[in-house]
Amino acid sequence: MSSDIFKIISKRRTVKPANFTEQEIPEIILREILESANWAPNHGRTEPWRLTVFSGAGRQTFHDLIGKIYHQNPDVYPPEKLNKWQANAFLAPVIIAVGMKRTDGCKIPLVEELCAVAAATQNLLLCAEAHGVCSYWGSSISHLPGTAKELGLDGKDDCIIGFIHLGYPKEEVHDGMRKSAIDDKITWISE
Repeated sequence: MSSDIFKIISKRRTVKPANFTEQEIPEIILREILESANWAPNHGRTEPWRLTVFSGAGRQTFHDLIGKIYHQNPDVYPPEKLNKWQANAFLAPVIIAVGMKRTDGCKIPLVEELCAVAAATQNLLLCAEAHGVCSYWGSSISHLPGTAKELGLDGKDDCIIGFIHLGYPKEEVHDGMRKSAIDDKITWISE
């Protein structure tokens, strides 16, 4: 493995929107981050990922969407969550809703399509890291009824897997750590 790609993978950390500056992400960088998602592996070349990008004044639309979906599902989360999620809409310069759109008549198992969208999301996160852009993968209203449809995903299995908040950090991002070494998570079968 190239030491450069491993460095990017191991350096990427979750940074919450409250720790972002107001600095805008240049369009050329944002477009490269988005394009990286398009190169995720996927069985059958179905390319099931769909991205909705909220930036600038468009973050008000995201804020309003959170309120609308929350109020359609009022007993799922306490009101404090609504307040936090709506505040985050204005703390990140860019929010990307990551969705899965099933191809009509798709024979690829649903789990493989979801994994492809997760791989697209990882590409996005790593490309952001390579550009010094921090990320936060939040779920908030992603799984609540109505969210996918509001974002143009109205198929039976279509869904939103999360919202990626992007921004530049206010301070240096700490190194990550893992609870155990990779050897504790590997079973080798060689005979």
